[in-house]
Amino acid sequence: MMNFIFLYIMKIIYFSIFIFILNAQEYKLKSSQISITSQTLESSELQLKGTVSTQFYGTGSSDSMILKGGVISGALGLYSEPPTLTTFFPENISTSNNSTVASAISTDMNGISSTNLYVQLGGKANPIKLSMLAVNDSLFEVSIPDSLLSSRNFRAYFESIDSMDYASQSIYETPSLTLSAEELTMQSLFSFYPDGLAGDKWRLFSWPGELNNSKITASTLKDDGFVFYYWDPQTNKRIKPDTFKTGVAYWIQHVFKKPLIFKNADTTATAVPLQDYTILLQPGWNMIGSPFSFRAKYEYDESKISGIYQFGKKEKDGWSSPLDVFEPWAGYAIYNDGTTVDSIIIKPFPDTVSAERLLYSDWEISLRVEGENYFDHTGRIGRKENALDYKDGFDTPALPNSTNYVGLQIDLDGNEEFGHSADFRSNDDFNGTWDIQLSAKGEPGPIYFSGSFLNEVPRDLTIAAFDIQKREVIEQFMVTGLTIEERLTTPYDIKLVIGDAGYVQSSIQEILADIPEQFSLSQNYPNPFNPTTKIDFALARTGDVTIVVYNLIGQKVKTLVSESLHYGYHGITWNGLDDFGRAVPSGVYFSELRAKGFRQSKKMLLLK
Repeated sequence: MMNFIFLYIMKIIYFSIFIFILNAQEYKLKSSQISITSQTLESSELQLKGTVSTQFYGTGSSDSMILKGGVISGALGLYSEPPTLTTFFPENISTSNNSTVASAISTDMNGISSTNLYVQLGGKANPIKLSMLAVNDSLFEVSIPDSLLSSRNFRAYFESIDSMDYASQSIYETPSLTLSAEELTMQSLFSFYPDGLAGDKWRLFSWPGELNNSKITASTLKDDGFVFYYWDPQTNKRIKPDTFKTGVAYWIQHVFKKPLIFKNADTTATAVPLQDYTILLQPGWNMIGSPFSFRAKYEYDESKISGIYQFGKKEKDGWSSPLDVFEPWAGYAIYNDGTTVDSIIIKPFPDTVSAERLLYSDWEISLRVEGENYFDHTGRIGRKENALDYKDGFDTPALPNSTNYVGLQIDLDGNEEFGHSADFRSNDDFNGTWDIQLSAKGEPGPIYFSGSFLNEVPRDLTIAAFDIQKREVIEQFMVTGLTIEERLTTPYDIKLVIGDAGYVQSSIQEILADIPEQFSLSQNYPNPFNPTTKIDFALARTGDVTIVVYNLIGQKVKTLVSESLHYGYHGITWNGLDDFGRAVPSGVYFSELRAKGFRQSKKMLLLK
């Protein structure tokens, strides 16, 4: 018994001496699991510097710590403290930057396991993780990909995790994002008017961003011949504006047959910061628009605010109620039934994941095209949780064709540039349309185009194919496929419309309205003209097109178009010069369109 008491007392003495030495001297502990560099210990804390492996643990509350293996167990432990985190995020970013770097300084006595930047695009429910690289023990950097720099903008936060899984997070930061000329365009992904504003129609539109030079001039629209105004709810009058304002909707009518497309043509623009955007509503009718370039939810007091309507779509006139989101470039009429100013809040991020989102799961379709002698089985479309709605690593460029082939290519960004065999989009949305082109060389035909699911599909998913050339809908495309009997000499266009039944039906109707029923050449305008005139033409299908100007005796004066063009409505301007850049004299001239066996001409009169 006495021996036990003696040993216990000796242990207390040795431990006290050990603590005294630690408080008075510098130390350095080394083992296969831990390296602790020199550091003077204060009586109330233990500070460890260096990298600590997973074999070195801290547990318990703030007043205790344990070193695995029994090195120390005492009342010192600061191991439960998260890393210190100092961040450096660029306040101003331009989409023209080649490299946008974010950095962070993170320190922790447990050692830093990882430091990451989380980037959340406007309208997205979940952020994207960007792993930061360690420059040294405490400095971490990451380059923000150019693909994330768009009018959609983003917000971001840092997270640093030590080796014991304690984490620190920074606050969200949103940069001021400058968009170069023509980046803020009506032809963007979620635009309410992706094909522009119809001619000779009143339409209600807004700008999803801030123009750095918002003064309205003819050059803003790149043409003359327009009338527009905004509605002043305080006076109940139409007012012709001098500048464009964010959050305000404008009525516009233009006289041209070709749709009018707005963009920041002659100035830069700034993406609106990603925070709740409040628009004040005067009593009565207000004409408003979303400041964001993506679909955004909105909130308002339903007891005071009534009626949100939007006007027109494509070539049709009329009022309709929007969905539960505001679309970019659209204009909305909203009524404040009260006698005082109220407000509506447009939200750049979902507050919570809705129950509807449970329907949005990953799915993938394999697209195949086969002929008698050649095939292409590389086509893939679908939705993935981590995919972006524009070009990312999931989108595969098409392989180069051999001398003879059949092939399939996908239009990735809606800009009529077919160059990918795979296009995966985020599963934040349920509805979408994919533009497909089939082509062949040396294949006599017929060609069979089909699709098959590679995994389980969400319930209520409807798929239809639209044959542009035949103006036909194949509602059971996934069962029957599509057979093309003709020998392909030009690209063959197909749209795959995928989503809920209502979306598919309405999209098919819109597609029909967008496709000319036949080739045609319109009369130039103005006519007579001096020195320039515009020539509109319609193409029922994609293919080689030429437009040539001839004089009265049939001599070629000017080739205006000689290239392959996508189906749809087009226009070209002739400036009264010949192929050698010389001004032609007054007189009668003829414009002639040739496309896919079609030929048509129109007489023009130049008066000087």
